[in-house]
Amino acid sequence: MTNLGGDGERDREWQEILNAWRPPHQPGNWVSPAMWDVLKLAAEEPVLRRLFPWTSMNELHVSATLDFRDYSAEPFPAIAASTGGFVVMTHPWGLDHVVLRTTDPAAALACMVRLMEDSA
Repeated sequence: MTNLGGDGERDREWQEILNAWRPPHQPGNWVSPAMWDVLKLAAEEPVLRRLFPWTSMNELHVSATLDFRDYSAEPFPAIAASTGGFVVMTHPWGLDHVVLRTTDPAAALACMVRLMEDSA
C-alpha cells in the first residue's frame, strides 16, 4: 500500500530531516556540514518540497510516497555530499550515473531540479 501523504506530512518529513542534520556537527564529521548546506537549499525548493525527502549515508533522495520500499522504482536523481563537494547522480544512483561534480551546493541542487523537470 502506498501512502501519498498530504502537505502536512511532507512538511513534517522536511522538518525532521533538517533537524537531523542541523548544526552543531561533531568534530571530524565528514558529511554533516555538506549535507546541511544542500538540505537548507533543498528545503526551500518548491519542486522538491512536493516530495518526501530521505537520506542514505551521505546522499539526499526524494520520493513521491512515504512507502520507501518503492523508492528504487522512482526515477528521481540524488545528490551525494562530502567534504570534497557534491555529486549529482541520475537513477539508478551510482558513480556510473554522475552528471555533475561541483563544490557548490546550489549548483548541485539546480542540476537535480533541472533533471527532475526535464523528465516530467
